[in-house]
Amino acid sequence: MEFNKFEVAYMLQNERVGRKYILNYILSHKMFNIDCNVLKDYKKSIEDLGISIISCTEPEYPHLLKEIYDYPLILFCKGDRSLLNRHIITMVGTREMSEYGKWCVKYILESMREENVVVVSGLANGIDAQVHKTCLDLNIPTIAVVAGGLDRGYPKSNEQLYQEICKKGLVISEFPHGRTIVKGMFPMRNRILAGMALASVIVESGEQGGSLITARLSIEYGRETFCIPCNINKFALQGCNMLLERGAVPLFSPKQVVEFLRERIKDWYCPYVRIRQ
Repeated sequence: MEFNKFEVAYMLQNERVGRKYILNYILSHKMFNIDCNVLKDYKKSIEDLGISIISCTEPEYPHLLKEIYDYPLILFCKGDRSLLNRHIITMVGTREMSEYGKWCVKYILESMREENVVVVSGLANGIDAQVHKTCLDLNIPTIAVVAGGLDRGYPKSNEQLYQEICKKGLVISEFPHGRTIVKGMFPMRNRILAGMALASVIVESGEQGGSLITARLSIEYGRETFCIPCNINKFALQGCNMLLERGAVPLFSPKQVVEFLRERIKDWYCPYVRIRQ
């Protein structure tokens, strides 16, 4: 499959254009008919914003993400793109974070400081934001996957966190700068969170919501899915307990994640992943 990634990016500015529409054009060998000067100006405009684009046909594209059936054709990136070539785990959870959930995030991540791993989350309020903040505090590389364009796919309260991740980590999206965010973009974002990782860790979750979708997709993709059990009297946070019933792995100790990563990294080979000696 061959296409010009800048043409695809330009087309995705249209509010009604998505993966299916673009794929139709590419597979039908149709032309986008974008004036070369317009395309040149568009390319310069995103470069001026510090945004770059990776196509699914390029080696830098996340290897595991390419394995899911509806992988994004392109990714918009701001920050250190080399993080996409590292071993990745996803850690997500509810926006209604408890003090226990906050403690769990730090407890798990502290054990991963010496591991050659990048931690991904969704830059939402609650657990996701706490994951990114803790990674930055512990000098663990982190990637934020946002739902809309890179300038709109996160709550305004996380603007400073977004800027810090752009400088020290990486922010990615499948939609261009300026694209209006709509409800359906959040489940699309969740498939990226689940698809690009060796494993997902769900810290706290309600019976509905994005972290539950991420977990279900992680299980569907055959990736290891860890869930921290919740007290049964926490009625609004029973999502993890539900997932445990459906095949997720109960997480009782950070050692479980570390041992899983070491075993998988030892056995798993990808020609584009840089191994730290």
